[in-house]
Amino acid sequence: MKKLFRRQLEVKKNRMKRRAGEALREIGRVVFLIGAIVSITATLLIGYDQILLSPHLRVRETIVKGCKELTEKDILSLAAIRSPTNLLTVNRDAVARRIKTNPWVHEVFVGREFPDRLVIWVRERKAVALIEKGNGLYLVDGRGSAFKRLEAGEESDLPVLTGCIREGVVDEALVKKSLVLLSDIKGIKDGPEIGMVAEIHGNETFGLSLFTNTGLCLQLGFDGYENKLRRLTPVMADLDQKNLKTGFLLIDLSNPEKINVQRRNILEPAGTKRQASAGKGFRL
Repeated sequence: MKKLFRRQLEVKKNRMKRRAGEALREIGRVVFLIGAIVSITATLLIGYDQILLSPHLRVRETIVKGCKELTEKDILSLAAIRSPTNLLTVNRDAVARRIKTNPWVHEVFVGREFPDRLVIWVRERKAVALIEKGNGLYLVDGRGSAFKRLEAGEESDLPVLTGCIREGVVDEALVKKSLVLLSDIKGIKDGPEIGMVAEIHGNETFGLSLFTNTGLCLQLGFDGYENKLRRLTPVMADLDQKNLKTGFLLIDLSNPEKINVQRRNILEPAGTKRQASAGKGFRL
């Protein structure tokens, strides 16, 4: 019994020695791995720090592309990029957000061109009309968004959209129809000479009426504007032959099959009174 007990005790001791050895080896591996990670991390941090301090990656030039209404100086002022700045540390999202605070800016992309150039691409809004809102006029883009108030001293030759706001609420459907009308006008290459579009007045019941700087009013109703404007050609030719193509006329084209012409007693549309040059870009 004593011999058996001694053997069992020796077996246990040997087993514990083996386990202790394995544990020490595992600890050694862990310590080595941790040391390697610390060493690699320190090397990377030092290397990254050296890169950030490198004069070869400093922003030496900032290029601005896509400006029309705004200038390169305007964009650089909004970007507010400090000098000297490392190309890798420029917060491109923050730069884009600052630039987009200008109402003319629709989209911005800020890119890097290594080793030392920053490029800013700007996509501006394109104003296609003015809209009467409250006591002022606002620029409207092709999507129908009023994005900027026309300030004192600023000039614009764009047509004015009136009647599209009631009790402070914009009738988006009328605004969009007005923009479709302007697009159709631009698409007509052989239309009659009626002057420049000064105002488009919207009415939820009667549709759109177009005023020109020559005193002509065209009632167009809803939709089919291009076809209705083309029907105007023989009407204007007939008025010219009868020497009636002068003064203030109202031509009802709401029903192209039954066109009505009459004299107007109104001297000028309200929009042209405020914006004498509006509509210069939309000659028909």
